[in-house]
Amino acid sequence: MRRLWRASIWHPNAIPLHEQKYRSLKRLWLPVYDIIAVLAGITAAVYGSRLLDRLYGDFTDAIGLFFSFVALVGLAGVAFPRLWALKIAGKSLLVGMILAYAIAIVVSPSPEQIAQQEAPSWFVSVILLLPLPLPLFRLDLLATEWADRRAVERRKPLEGARD
Repeated sequence: MRRLWRASIWHPNAIPLHEQKYRSLKRLWLPVYDIIAVLAGITAAVYGSRLLDRLYGDFTDAIGLFFSFVALVGLAGVAFPRLWALKIAGKSLLVGMILAYAIAIVVSPSPEQIAQQEAPSWFVSVILLLPLPLPLFRLDLLATEWADRRAVERRKPLEGARD
C-alpha cells in the first residue's frame, strides 16, 4: 500500500517544486474530470440516452461502458504519473469520442428535424466541445514533459563524452 501511495500524485513528493503551480490541477481537477467522465459513461449504459439511442441504436450501452473504461484509464494515468503513456492514450480516446459524438449530432439530424427542415442541434454539439480544453491542455503538458525528458536523455551521452 505504501508503494502505491508513494507512486500516486497525492504523495507530498510527487510534484517537483518547479511544477507546484499545477498542484491543484493534477491532484484535484484532472481526477474530478475523469471521475465525471466515468459517471457519464455509466449513466449512458444504465439509463440510456434518447440521443445516443437514435445515433447508435443498440450500441449505446457498449459505448457508455467503453467511455467509462477510457475515463478510468485516464484516471489511472492521472493518479500515477509514471503511467503517463496510459494517460495520453486515455485522454486522446476520450477527446476523440467526444468529438465524434458532437460531429454525429450535426451530421445525423433527427427525423423530426429533417421533417420540419430544422437545423441540426448545433448548440448541443458546441456544448459538447466545452469540456475539451482541459484534456487538450493536459495532453499539451504531457507532450512538453515528454520532450523535456527526451532532451535530458539526449544530453546525457554528450555530457559523458566531455568528461
